Amino acid sequence: MEKTRCKFNICGVEVTVSGDVDRDAAEQIAETVRARMQEVLRTAYAASVEKAAVITAMNLCEELARRETALQESEERAARLQEELRQLGGAQGLRARLQQAEGKLKIAQEQLERLRGQADAEKAVPTAAPAGTMRNPLRPDIGDESGLVSFFAKE
Repeated sequence: MEKTRCKFNICGVEVTVSGDVDRDAAEQIAETVRARMQEVLRTAYAASVEKAAVITAMNLCEELARRETALQESEERAARLQEELRQLGGAQGLRARLQQAEGKLKIAQEQLERLRGQADAEKAVPTAAPAGTMRNPLRPDIGDESGLVSFFAKE
């Protein structure tokens, strides 16, 4: 890229930029700075162009720092995810784990079916009914209506 020289007027201040600069990109940056400075001049109480330039520079640096932090966090997360993928063994490792899980599921389903069959067989076997009525041997009056009636109706 050849050396370029660009002149800009930002809030009344003439600025010349030269070097390996793309003219369109430099104009876009100058427009962004101009818009941000005008915003500061509109909102800041009695701000001079110099103060607006300093405040704008601080705002842009803060934004840059936030973006760098977010980029660093994203890079760290990507590295963690790549490490997890490496530990899993990539796509082949995931396939192997899926096959293991499917095998365990099949075994569990077979055991469930076997248990259901046993439960059905137990339900089908009739239980022997007790001969006679069931009574509490310690309390002979339970289940005996005459005993209950006689208790309430003293004759």
